[in-house]
Amino acid sequence: MYAKTWLWFGGCTVAWQLLSGCALQKKDDADEFRDAVPQSQAVSLSGPDSPSGARSTAAAPPPRGALATTPPTTSYAKWYGFTRDMRDGVNAVTAGVLAGAWLIIRSEPSATTKDSATWGPYTDELDPATYRFRVTRVATDSYDYVLEGRPKASSADTDYRSVLSGHGYGRSSEMHGQGSFTIDLDAAKALDPYKHPNDSGSVTIVHDLPRDFSDNLGALPRTITATVTPQGEAHFSVESDANVDHTGSIHVTAHVDIDGSKQTQLEDVTVESRWNQTGAGRADITIKGGDLPASISEVDAKECWGVDFSQSYYEDSVNFAPTAGDLNSCVY
Repeated sequence: MYAKTWLWFGGCTVAWQLLSGCALQKKDDADEFRDAVPQSQAVSLSGPDSPSGARSTAAAPPPRGALATTPPTTSYAKWYGFTRDMRDGVNAVTAGVLAGAWLIIRSEPSATTKDSATWGPYTDELDPATYRFRVTRVATDSYDYVLEGRPKASSADTDYRSVLSGHGYGRSSEMHGQGSFTIDLDAAKALDPYKHPNDSGSVTIVHDLPRDFSDNLGALPRTITATVTPQGEAHFSVESDANVDHTGSIHVTAHVDIDGSKQTQLEDVTVESRWNQTGAGRADITIKGGDLPASISEVDAKECWGVDFSQSYYEDSVNFAPTAGDLNSCVY
């Protein structure tokens, strides 16, 4: 789902850049509207492989799918891999959509009023849809924003569908850095089904960033919560905390299939991962339902990994897998 979304937005934003000359941000009356829209680096979920909180989502390895776990072909800790794949899937789609939006709004807006700025509409010759981006002031230093698309053959405003919609605050607001946005993958698929054959549902991001995030995209501390609801029964949420001392944590609550085949029942899973400045960390896991035998109501497990992210300790409450490693190796 996420890899294709990233590719789609990456492709169409190249066209927007060529059309609008938006590689360099202009200083104009629209700056107050731009300030409400976060850039992808500022709202990327952190992880144990990026303890500084400054990891570039563009440098992330291709996600294996939002609900995939790390294949057992490496020595990586399984639940480190599970958590990282959840994080990478969210970051890929967020980076693609926000990067596309920012390539638009770095250009001069096509229309402005006292309380709004509009960029577009823009259309690439080979794209089946036309897009525009709008920011509207709804109160003092408080803004709504939306990326919309409509079929290329249409000229009616009523045909626009929201792909990205969000709310943020201006630079002078005490709430600058707080906000949320939702990506509608069903709308993206309807506008361009060729690029979105497997996309569905929505991704919602709630962010709490330092007030200077506009000038320092890696500013800490920051808390990002992502809720992912594709079509079907599977869903999950990820909360990421990146701290000033470069430690961090990710809390995952998921209704997913943890079996590698993805052909079995869905389990209720919670994972609490923590890591220190080196990236070494620990995950505490609870699994319920799904393929667990009726006689087992719950499995509790813990896994630790070192600075190379290989498993240093594992145990669970039902001996689902043998206890391995040294508990004293755990950083927590």
